[in-house]
Amino acid sequence: MYRSMPCRLTAGGRRRVYLVILAAGVCALMVFASGGAPAYLEGGVAAAGPSSYLLQYDIKKGETLSYQVLISETIYAGAKRTTNLYREEIQVESTTTGDGRMRQTVICSGTVTPEGREGRRLEPFRYYLTVEKTGRILEAEGLRPWDGRQVETLWLAQIILADRPVAPGETWTVNDELYSTASGNLVLERRTYRFEGIEKVGSQDAFKVKYEVSRKGRTNSKDYTYIGTGTFYLASGRLVKLDSSEIVTYAGNGQDTKVITMIQVELAR
Repeated sequence: MYRSMPCRLTAGGRRRVYLVILAAGVCALMVFASGGAPAYLEGGVAAAGPSSYLLQYDIKKGETLSYQVLISETIYAGAKRTTNLYREEIQVESTTTGDGRMRQTVICSGTVTPEGREGRRLEPFRYYLTVEKTGRILEAEGLRPWDGRQVETLWLAQIILADRPVAPGETWTVNDELYSTASGNLVLERRTYRFEGIEKVGSQDAFKVKYEVSRKGRTNSKDYTYIGTGTFYLASGRLVKLDSSEIVTYAGNGQDTKVITMIQVELAR
C-alpha cells in the first residue's frame, strides 16, 4: 500500500520531482531488461511479467530446420537382449496456414546399426503435420513406423506448451488423445509439464521444460504400459534440444518384453 504525504511544491519543484520519478522509472526498466532473465526472447516468445513468460512455438513461413537425432533402442524379450543404434537426419519444412497454425513437412533419412553387426541405410521417407502455436499436433498424414522399430515415439509431438504465461516452477497437465507415436493413430496419454526456467544452450537463452508421459494400451494381442520422461529447450520459438528416456513393457502370449529407448535431438541449423 502506498500512502500519500502532504507537501508544498512550487511549479519548478514539481518539474524536478517528475523528472526524478521518470528517471527512476527508466532505470528500473533498464535493470529489468538487462537482468538474469531477459524481458523478451525473439520469435514471438515474450515475457508476460517480471517472472512469467508466454512460451510459444513460432516457426517462420518458409523456414527449414535441420535436426540430428540419435536413438538407442534396447529390447529385452525373455532372456534375449538386442540393441539398435539409429542416427537420423531430420529436416522440418514449415509454412503457415493463415489461421495461426503451421503446416510441417518432415523429411527423414539415416542409418541403423544393430549391436555386433554392420550398419545399413534406412529408406528415406516423409510425413506431414499441422501444428498450433502450443506445439500440439492437430493433424498427421503419412506417419508409419520407420524400419519396423519396436517403439518409435514421434518426438516432435512431445512439445505441448501452456496456453497461458508461466513462471519457473509452474506445471500444466494434458490428459487427452494425442498424436504421439509413428502409427499415426491418436492415443490417450497423460502428460505433465514443468517450466524449469531459462538456461543457455550454446550461445542462446532457452526456455527449459521437463515432462512426464504415461499411457496404457493393447497392441498385437499384448497389453502394454508406457512411461516416458524428458526435457526440451525452446529458443526463439524453436525446439533446439530434446533428451528423453522411454520404457515400454509388453505382457502377453506367455512372454514379457521390455523396450528401453533413449532419444537425443539437437538443432543442427
